[in-house]
Amino acid sequence: MTASLRHLLLVSLLAAACRAAPPSAVPPGAAAPSPFPGAAPAPQPPLVGAAIDSTCGVIAGTPGRRDTVDVALADSIDPAHAPVPHNEAERLVFSQLYETLVRLDCAGRVLPGLAQSWETGDRWTFTLREDARFWDGAPVTARDVAAAWRARDSSLAQTVTILGDRELSVRAPAAPVQPFADPALAVTKRAPGGDWPIGTGDHWVSQIDAAGILWAVPVRRARLPVFRVETVPAVRMRDALDQGADLMITSDPTVLEYADSRPGYVDAPLDWTRMYALLVPAGGERGEPGLGDVHVESLRDAVHLDARPADEAGSAFWFADLKACSFPAVRDAAPAAGQRRRVVYDQADRNAADLAARIVGLGVLGKQGVASGLAPAAFAVALRSGGDAAYVLPIRRHVFDVCRAALELPSWSWSGTIVPLLDVRPHAVVRRGLPPLTVDWSGTPRFTRR
Repeated sequence: MTASLRHLLLVSLLAAACRAAPPSAVPPGAAAPSPFPGAAPAPQPPLVGAAIDSTCGVIAGTPGRRDTVDVALADSIDPAHAPVPHNEAERLVFSQLYETLVRLDCAGRVLPGLAQSWETGDRWTFTLREDARFWDGAPVTARDVAAAWRARDSSLAQTVTILGDRELSVRAPAAPVQPFADPALAVTKRAPGGDWPIGTGDHWVSQIDAAGILWAVPVRRARLPVFRVETVPAVRMRDALDQGADLMITSDPTVLEYADSRPGYVDAPLDWTRMYALLVPAGGERGEPGLGDVHVESLRDAVHLDARPADEAGSAFWFADLKACSFPAVRDAAPAAGQRRRVVYDQADRNAADLAARIVGLGVLGKQGVASGLAPAAFAVALRSGGDAAYVLPIRRHVFDVCRAALELPSWSWSGTIVPLLDVRPHAVVRRGLPPLTVDWSGTPRFTRR
Protein backbone atom coordinates (compact mmCIF):
# COMPACT_ATOMS: atom_id res chain seq x y z
CA MET A 1 0.00 0.00 0.00
CA THR A 2 1.58 3.29 -1.03
CA ALA A 3 2.03 5.99 1.55
CA SER A 4 0.70 8.91 -0.46
CA LEU A 5 -2.45 10.86 -0.29
CA ARG A 6 -4.32 13.05 2.07
CA HIS A 7 -6.40 16.11 2.67
CA LEU A 8 -7.28 19.15 0.61
CA LEU A 9 -8.15 22.59 -0.02
CA LEU A 10 -9.56 25.86 0.71
CA VAL A 11 -10.85 28.57 2.88
CA SER A 12 -10.15 31.47 5.05
CA LEU A 13 -10.57 34.95 6.40
CA LEU A 14 -12.21 38.15 6.54
CA ALA A 15 -13.56 40.85 8.62
CA ALA A 16 -17.24 41.54 8.29
CA ALA A 17 -16.46 44.72 6.39
CA CYS A 18 -14.67 42.67 3.75
CA ARG A 19 -17.52 40.26 3.00
CA ALA A 20 -18.35 40.16 -0.72
CA ALA A 21 -20.88 38.55 -3.04
CA PRO A 22 -20.27 34.96 -4.26
CA PRO A 23 -17.30 35.32 -6.61
CA SER A 24 -17.03 34.49 -10.25
CA ALA A 25 -13.91 32.88 -11.67
CA VAL A 26 -10.99 35.16 -12.55
CA PRO A 27 -10.33 35.11 -16.32
CA PRO A 28 -7.15 33.18 -17.27
CA GLY A 29 -4.11 35.42 -17.16
CA ALA A 30 -5.84 38.24 -15.30
CA ALA A 31 -4.68 39.54 -11.93
CA ALA A 32 -6.94 38.51 -9.09
CA PRO A 33 -8.49 41.41 -7.19
CA SER A 34 -7.06 42.16 -3.78
CA PRO A 35 -9.08 40.64 -0.92
CA PHE A 36 -8.88 43.94 0.96
CA PRO A 37 -10.46 47.24 -0.13
CA GLY A 38 -7.88 49.80 -1.19
CA ALA A 39 -4.98 47.35 -1.42
CA ALA A 40 -3.08 47.03 -4.67
CA PRO A 41 -3.36 43.71 -6.52
CA ALA A 42 -0.52 41.39 -5.59
CA PRO A 43 2.05 40.79 -8.34
CA GLN A 44 1.52 37.77 -10.55
CA PRO A 45 4.30 35.17 -10.29
CA PRO A 46 5.39 33.58 -13.53
CA LEU A 47 3.43 30.45 -14.43
CA VAL A 48 6.11 27.84 -14.95
CA GLY A 49 4.96 24.74 -16.78
CA ALA A 50 5.80 21.43 -15.07
CA ALA A 51 4.58 17.89 -15.30
CA ILE A 52 2.50 16.52 -12.42
CA ASP A 53 4.47 14.03 -10.33
CA SER A 54 2.44 10.85 -10.67
CA THR A 55 3.89 9.57 -7.37
CA CYS A 56 1.76 12.06 -5.46
CA GLY A 57 -1.18 12.30 -7.83
CA VAL A 58 -4.73 11.48 -6.78
CA ILE A 59 -6.23 12.33 -10.18
CA ALA A 60 -4.50 13.51 -13.34
CA GLY A 61 -6.85 16.22 -14.54
CA THR A 62 -6.45 19.08 -16.99
CA PRO A 63 -5.46 22.53 -15.68
CA GLY A 64 -8.11 25.18 -16.12
CA ARG A 65 -10.93 22.78 -16.94
CA ARG A 66 -13.20 24.03 -14.13
CA ASP A 67 -13.87 27.58 -12.93
CA THR A 68 -15.66 26.50 -9.74
CA VAL A 69 -15.29 23.31 -7.69
CA ASP A 70 -18.10 22.25 -5.31
CA VAL A 71 -16.69 20.61 -2.16
CA ALA A 72 -18.78 18.67 0.39
CA LEU A 73 -17.23 18.02 3.83
CA ALA A 74 -18.76 16.26 6.83
CA ASP A 75 -16.69 18.00 9.54
CA SER A 76 -17.18 21.58 10.64
CA ILE A 77 -14.61 24.30 9.94
CA ASP A 78 -13.77 26.65 12.80
CA PRO A 79 -11.76 29.79 11.91
CA ALA A 80 -10.57 29.93 15.53
CA HIS A 81 -8.42 26.84 14.80
CA ALA A 82 -6.67 28.36 11.77
CA PRO A 83 -4.03 27.66 10.62
CA VAL A 84 -3.72 24.47 12.72
CA PRO A 85 -6.35 21.92 11.59
CA HIS A 86 -8.32 19.82 14.08
CA ASN A 87 -10.14 17.54 11.63
CA GLU A 88 -10.11 16.31 8.02
CA ALA A 89 -12.21 19.22 6.72
CA GLU A 90 -9.95 21.85 8.28
CA ARG A 91 -6.86 20.08 6.94
CA LEU A 92 -8.35 20.23 3.46
CA VAL A 93 -9.32 23.88 3.72
CA PHE A 94 -6.43 25.37 5.70
CA SER A 95 -3.85 23.83 3.37
CA GLN A 96 -5.09 26.10 0.56
CA LEU A 97 -5.02 29.22 2.73
CA TYR A 98 -1.80 29.09 4.70
CA GLU A 99 1.85 28.45 3.85
CA THR A 100 4.94 27.33 5.76
CA LEU A 101 8.55 28.05 4.82
CA VAL A 102 8.89 24.64 3.19
CA ARG A 103 6.51 21.81 2.42
CA LEU A 104 6.90 18.06 2.00
CA ASP A 105 5.42 16.06 -0.85
CA CYS A 106 3.89 12.63 -0.34
CA ALA A 107 7.33 10.97 -0.63
CA GLY A 108 8.85 13.30 1.98
CA ARG A 109 10.80 15.39 -0.52
CA VAL A 110 11.41 19.00 0.59
CA LEU A 111 9.84 21.64 -1.67
CA PRO A 112 9.86 25.44 -1.48
CA GLY A 113 7.03 27.15 0.32
CA LEU A 114 7.41 30.76 1.42
CA ALA A 115 11.16 30.16 1.34
CA GLN A 116 12.79 29.99 -2.08
CA SER A 117 16.05 28.58 -0.69
CA TRP A 118 17.69 27.46 2.54
CA GLU A 119 21.02 26.32 3.96
CA THR A 120 21.37 23.65 6.64
CA GLY A 121 23.83 23.08 9.46
CA ASP A 122 23.83 23.90 13.17
CA ARG A 123 21.49 26.70 12.18
CA TRP A 124 19.17 26.82 9.19
CA THR A 125 19.13 29.98 7.07
CA PHE A 126 16.02 30.70 4.98
CA THR A 127 15.60 33.20 2.15
CA LEU A 128 11.97 34.17 1.45
CA ARG A 129 10.51 34.37 -2.06
CA GLU A 130 10.60 37.83 -3.56
CA ASP A 131 6.91 37.52 -4.51
CA ALA A 132 5.75 36.26 -1.07
CA ARG A 133 2.69 38.32 -0.14
CA PHE A 134 -0.09 38.29 2.41
CA TRP A 135 -3.66 38.33 1.06
CA ASP A 136 -3.78 42.11 1.56
CA GLY A 137 -0.77 42.56 -0.77
CA ALA A 138 1.77 43.33 1.97
CA PRO A 139 5.16 41.63 1.46
CA VAL A 140 6.09 38.83 3.84
CA THR A 141 9.22 39.70 5.83
CA ALA A 142 11.51 37.74 8.12
CA ARG A 143 10.00 39.64 11.04
CA ASP A 144 6.53 38.45 10.01
CA VAL A 145 7.79 34.86 10.15
CA ALA A 146 9.24 35.34 13.64
CA ALA A 147 6.04 37.00 14.88
CA ALA A 148 3.84 34.19 13.54
CA TRP A 149 6.06 31.54 15.13
CA ARG A 150 6.09 33.42 18.42
CA ALA A 151 2.29 33.19 18.54
CA ARG A 152 2.30 29.38 18.33
CA ASP A 153 5.83 28.16 19.17
CA SER A 154 7.72 30.55 21.40
CA SER A 155 10.60 28.11 21.98
CA LEU A 156 11.52 28.01 18.29
CA ALA A 157 10.87 31.73 17.81
CA GLN A 158 13.39 32.48 20.55
CA THR A 159 16.15 30.99 18.37
CA VAL A 160 15.38 33.20 15.33
CA THR A 161 17.95 35.73 14.13
CA ILE A 162 16.75 38.30 11.59
CA LEU A 163 19.44 38.66 8.90
CA GLY A 164 17.50 40.97 6.58
CA ASP A 165 14.02 41.73 5.26
CA ARG A 166 13.88 38.37 3.48
CA GLU A 167 16.44 36.31 5.40
CA LEU A 168 16.46 34.66 8.82
CA SER A 169 18.29 31.89 10.62
CA VAL A 170 16.97 29.49 13.24
CA ARG A 171 18.31 26.68 15.41
CA ALA A 172 18.40 23.34 13.59
CA PRO A 173 15.35 21.19 14.48
CA ALA A 174 15.62 17.79 16.15
CA ALA A 175 13.94 16.16 13.15
CA PRO A 176 15.64 16.83 9.80
CA VAL A 177 13.04 19.15 8.28
CA GLN A 178 9.48 18.17 9.22
CA PRO A 179 8.97 20.85 11.90
CA PHE A 180 9.38 23.66 9.34
CA ALA A 181 6.45 22.21 7.35
CA ASP A 182 4.19 21.96 10.42
CA PRO A 183 0.95 23.96 10.00
CA ALA A 184 1.64 25.37 13.47
CA LEU A 185 4.50 27.31 11.81
CA ALA A 186 2.37 28.71 8.97
CA VAL A 187 2.97 32.43 8.53
CA THR A 188 -0.10 34.52 9.37
CA LYS A 189 -1.05 37.86 10.83
CA ARG A 190 -4.20 39.12 12.52
CA ALA A 191 -7.05 40.48 10.42
CA PRO A 192 -8.51 43.73 11.75
CA GLY A 193 -12.01 42.94 12.95
CA GLY A 194 -11.94 39.45 11.48
CA ASP A 195 -11.81 35.95 12.90
CA TRP A 196 -9.68 34.40 10.11
CA PRO A 197 -5.95 35.11 10.37
CA ILE A 198 -4.53 36.65 7.18
CA GLY A 199 -2.46 34.09 5.29
CA THR A 200 -0.26 33.89 2.22
CA GLY A 201 -1.85 30.92 0.41
CA ASP A 202 -3.42 30.78 -3.03
CA HIS A 203 -7.01 31.32 -1.78
CA TRP A 204 -8.83 33.59 0.64
CA VAL A 205 -12.42 33.46 1.87
CA SER A 206 -14.53 36.12 0.18
CA GLN A 207 -17.83 35.18 1.81
CA ILE A 208 -19.75 32.74 3.97
CA ASP A 209 -23.26 33.18 2.64
CA ALA A 210 -26.64 32.90 4.35
CA ALA A 211 -26.72 29.14 3.69
CA GLY A 212 -23.39 28.69 5.46
CA ILE A 213 -21.53 27.99 2.20
CA LEU A 214 -17.95 29.20 2.13
CA TRP A 215 -16.53 30.75 -1.04
CA ALA A 216 -12.75 30.74 -1.47
CA VAL A 217 -11.29 32.60 -4.44
CA PRO A 218 -7.75 32.66 -5.84
CA VAL A 219 -5.62 35.56 -4.64
CA ARG A 220 -2.90 35.72 -7.26
CA ARG A 221 -2.82 32.58 -9.36
CA ALA A 222 -5.65 33.00 -11.79
CA ARG A 223 -5.54 29.46 -13.15
CA LEU A 224 -6.79 27.99 -9.89
CA PRO A 225 -10.55 27.40 -9.48
CA VAL A 226 -12.94 29.09 -7.08
CA PHE A 227 -14.01 26.72 -4.28
CA ARG A 228 -17.56 26.49 -3.00
CA VAL A 229 -17.35 24.60 0.31
CA GLU A 230 -20.41 23.20 2.05
CA THR A 231 -20.50 21.37 5.39
CA VAL A 232 -22.89 18.46 4.96
CA PRO A 233 -24.18 16.18 7.76
CA ALA A 234 -22.77 12.67 7.40
CA VAL A 235 -26.24 11.26 6.72
CA ARG A 236 -26.59 13.58 3.70
CA MET A 237 -23.29 12.82 1.96
CA ARG A 238 -25.04 10.61 -0.60
CA ASP A 239 -27.45 13.46 -1.32
CA ALA A 240 -24.46 15.72 -1.96
CA LEU A 241 -23.38 13.39 -4.75
CA ASP A 242 -26.86 13.51 -6.25
CA GLN A 243 -26.69 17.30 -6.12
CA GLY A 244 -23.45 17.38 -8.10
CA ALA A 245 -20.62 17.68 -5.55
CA ASP A 246 -17.25 17.65 -7.31
CA LEU A 247 -15.19 16.54 -4.33
CA MET A 248 -15.86 15.04 -0.91
CA ILE A 249 -13.73 13.44 1.79
CA THR A 250 -15.44 10.54 3.53
CA SER A 251 -14.77 7.30 5.36
CA ASP A 252 -18.36 6.01 5.22
CA PRO A 253 -18.43 2.68 3.31
CA THR A 254 -22.07 3.19 2.29
CA VAL A 255 -21.22 6.54 0.67
CA LEU A 256 -18.20 5.00 -1.09
CA GLU A 257 -20.32 2.12 -2.39
CA TYR A 258 -22.91 4.59 -3.67
CA ALA A 259 -20.19 6.69 -5.34
CA ASP A 260 -18.93 3.59 -7.17
CA SER A 261 -22.39 3.20 -8.70
CA ARG A 262 -22.45 6.79 -9.98
CA PRO A 263 -20.94 7.47 -13.42
CA GLY A 264 -18.17 10.04 -13.58
CA TYR A 265 -16.77 9.66 -10.05
CA VAL A 266 -13.41 8.26 -8.89
CA ASP A 267 -12.89 6.74 -5.41
CA ALA A 268 -9.31 7.58 -4.37
CA PRO A 269 -8.15 6.01 -1.07
CA LEU A 270 -5.98 8.48 0.82
CA ASP A 271 -3.20 7.67 3.28
CA TRP A 272 -3.58 6.22 6.76
CA THR A 273 -3.84 9.55 8.54
CA ARG A 274 -5.52 8.55 11.81
CA MET A 275 -5.03 5.85 14.40
CA TYR A 276 -7.47 4.69 17.04
CA ALA A 277 -5.57 4.14 20.26
CA LEU A 278 -6.24 3.01 23.81
CA LEU A 279 -4.87 5.49 26.36
CA VAL A 280 -4.22 3.89 29.74
CA PRO A 281 -3.27 5.96 32.82
CA ALA A 282 -0.28 4.87 34.89
CA GLY A 283 -2.38 3.91 37.90
CA GLY A 284 0.21 2.27 40.15
CA GLU A 285 -1.54 -0.09 42.50
CA ARG A 286 -4.86 0.84 40.88
CA GLY A 287 -3.67 -0.21 37.42
CA GLU A 288 -5.44 -2.99 35.56
CA PRO A 289 -3.07 -5.90 34.71
CA GLY A 290 -3.18 -6.80 31.03
CA LEU A 291 -5.12 -3.74 29.94
CA GLY A 292 -2.52 -2.93 27.33
CA ASP A 293 -2.47 -6.52 26.03
CA VAL A 294 -5.12 -6.13 23.34
CA HIS A 295 -5.09 -8.33 20.24
CA VAL A 296 -5.74 -5.75 17.56
CA GLU A 297 -6.30 -8.32 14.82
CA SER A 298 -9.68 -9.06 16.38
CA LEU A 299 -10.69 -5.39 16.22
CA ARG A 300 -10.58 -4.78 12.47
CA ASP A 301 -14.21 -5.80 11.87
CA ALA A 302 -15.41 -3.70 14.81
CA VAL A 303 -15.26 -0.45 12.82
CA HIS A 304 -17.17 0.78 9.79
CA LEU A 305 -14.08 2.20 8.10
CA ASP A 306 -11.22 1.19 5.85
CA ALA A 307 -8.97 -0.09 8.65
CA ARG A 308 -5.85 -2.14 9.34
CA PRO A 309 -3.98 -3.17 12.52
CA ALA A 310 -1.86 -0.20 13.54
CA ASP A 311 1.32 -2.26 13.73
CA GLU A 312 0.89 -3.52 10.16
CA ALA A 313 2.90 -0.58 8.79
CA GLY A 314 5.95 -1.86 10.65
CA SER A 315 7.18 1.64 11.55
CA ALA A 316 7.88 3.08 14.98
CA PHE A 317 5.11 5.10 16.59
CA TRP A 318 5.85 8.76 17.19
CA PHE A 319 4.70 8.55 20.82
CA ALA A 320 6.87 5.54 21.66
CA ASP A 321 9.53 7.59 23.47
CA LEU A 322 8.74 11.08 24.72
CA LYS A 323 11.72 11.34 27.08
CA ALA A 324 13.50 13.77 24.79
CA CYS A 325 10.62 16.22 25.31
CA SER A 326 11.52 16.52 29.01
CA PHE A 327 7.90 16.63 30.11
CA PRO A 328 7.29 16.82 33.87
CA ALA A 329 5.99 13.69 35.56
CA VAL A 330 2.21 13.87 35.99
CA ARG A 331 0.11 11.50 38.09
CA ASP A 332 -3.40 10.62 37.03
CA ALA A 333 -6.25 11.90 39.16
CA ALA A 334 -7.87 9.74 41.82
CA PRO A 335 -10.93 8.11 40.24
CA ALA A 336 -14.46 8.31 41.48
CA ALA A 337 -15.98 5.10 42.80
CA GLY A 338 -16.34 2.48 40.09
CA GLN A 339 -14.77 4.56 37.33
CA ARG A 340 -11.67 2.39 37.15
CA ARG A 341 -13.70 -0.22 35.30
CA ARG A 342 -14.78 2.12 32.51
CA VAL A 343 -13.42 2.28 29.00
CA VAL A 344 -14.58 5.75 27.97
CA TYR A 345 -15.20 7.14 24.48
CA ASP A 346 -16.84 10.10 22.75
CA GLN A 347 -20.40 8.99 22.07
CA ALA A 348 -20.42 11.00 18.82
CA ASP A 349 -17.70 8.69 17.45
CA ARG A 350 -19.39 5.48 16.29
CA ASN A 351 -16.10 3.67 15.66
CA ALA A 352 -14.68 4.53 19.09
CA ALA A 353 -17.92 3.17 20.59
CA ASP A 354 -17.59 -0.12 18.69
CA LEU A 355 -13.93 -0.50 19.65
CA ALA A 356 -14.62 0.19 23.33
CA ALA A 357 -17.44 -2.36 23.33
CA ARG A 358 -15.18 -4.96 21.69
CA ILE A 359 -12.37 -4.34 24.20
CA VAL A 360 -14.76 -4.78 27.11
CA GLY A 361 -16.26 -7.85 25.44
CA LEU A 362 -12.81 -9.43 25.25
CA GLY A 363 -12.73 -9.36 29.04
CA VAL A 364 -9.69 -7.12 29.30
CA LEU A 365 -11.16 -5.40 32.38
CA GLY A 366 -12.63 -8.52 33.87
CA LYS A 367 -16.33 -9.20 34.41
CA GLN A 368 -16.99 -5.75 35.85
CA GLY A 369 -15.71 -3.82 32.84
CA VAL A 370 -18.05 -1.46 31.03
CA ALA A 371 -17.85 0.70 27.91
CA SER A 372 -19.10 4.20 28.67
CA GLY A 373 -19.95 6.82 26.05
CA LEU A 374 -19.92 10.49 27.06
CA ALA A 375 -21.06 13.63 25.28
CA PRO A 376 -18.12 15.39 23.58
CA ALA A 377 -17.68 18.05 26.29
CA ALA A 378 -17.96 15.51 29.10
CA PHE A 379 -15.54 13.18 27.32
CA ALA A 380 -12.98 16.00 27.06
CA VAL A 381 -13.25 16.60 30.82
CA ALA A 382 -12.93 12.89 31.62
CA LEU A 383 -9.94 12.53 29.31
CA ARG A 384 -8.10 15.40 30.97
CA SER A 385 -8.69 13.91 34.43
CA GLY A 386 -7.34 10.44 33.64
CA GLY A 387 -9.58 8.89 36.28
CA ASP A 388 -10.91 5.97 34.22
CA ALA A 389 -9.44 2.62 33.27
CA ALA A 390 -8.82 3.60 29.65
CA TYR A 391 -9.94 5.85 26.80
CA VAL A 392 -10.52 5.05 23.13
CA LEU A 393 -9.94 7.94 20.74
CA PRO A 394 -8.40 8.78 17.36
CA ILE A 395 -4.98 10.43 17.21
CA ARG A 396 -2.78 11.49 14.32
CA ARG A 397 -0.75 8.74 12.66
CA HIS A 398 2.08 10.99 11.43
CA VAL A 399 3.21 14.23 13.04
CA PHE A 400 5.63 16.99 12.11
CA ASP A 401 6.88 17.67 15.64
CA VAL A 402 6.67 14.90 18.26
CA CYS A 403 6.78 17.12 21.34
CA ARG A 404 4.21 19.57 19.98
CA ALA A 405 1.91 16.68 19.03
CA ALA A 406 2.26 15.18 22.52
CA LEU A 407 0.83 18.39 23.97
CA GLU A 408 -2.44 17.56 22.19
CA LEU A 409 -2.78 14.49 24.43
CA PRO A 410 -3.70 14.60 28.14
CA SER A 411 -0.59 15.24 30.24
CA TRP A 412 -0.99 12.00 32.22
CA SER A 413 -0.54 10.03 28.97
CA TRP A 414 3.14 11.05 28.81
CA SER A 415 3.85 8.60 31.62
CA GLY A 416 0.94 6.28 30.90
CA THR A 417 0.52 3.71 28.13
CA ILE A 418 -0.67 4.34 24.59
CA VAL A 419 -1.79 1.14 22.88
CA PRO A 420 -2.08 1.45 19.06
CA LEU A 421 -5.24 -0.28 17.85
CA LEU A 422 -6.23 0.44 14.23
CA ASP A 423 -5.08 2.72 11.44
CA VAL A 424 -7.97 4.19 9.45
CA ARG A 425 -8.01 6.25 6.30
CA PRO A 426 -10.40 8.56 4.45
CA HIS A 427 -11.21 8.45 0.75
CA ALA A 428 -11.54 11.29 -1.73
CA VAL A 429 -14.57 10.96 -4.01
CA VAL A 430 -13.70 13.06 -7.04
CA ARG A 431 -15.70 13.92 -10.14
CA ARG A 432 -13.78 13.29 -13.35
CA GLY A 433 -12.69 16.38 -15.26
CA LEU A 434 -11.42 18.39 -12.27
CA PRO A 435 -7.98 20.04 -12.28
CA PRO A 436 -5.07 17.80 -11.21
CA LEU A 437 -5.19 16.76 -7.55
CA THR A 438 -2.12 15.76 -5.54
CA VAL A 439 -1.36 15.02 -1.88
CA ASP A 440 1.45 16.07 0.46
CA TRP A 441 3.36 14.31 3.24
CA SER A 442 0.60 14.87 5.78
CA GLY A 443 -1.97 13.34 3.42
CA THR A 444 -3.57 16.64 2.51
CA PRO A 445 -4.95 16.79 -1.06
CA ARG A 446 -4.72 19.98 -3.05
CA PHE A 447 -5.42 21.13 -6.59
CA THR A 448 -2.52 22.26 -8.70
CA ARG A 449 -2.42 24.83 -11.47
CA ARG A 450 0.34 23.05 -13.36
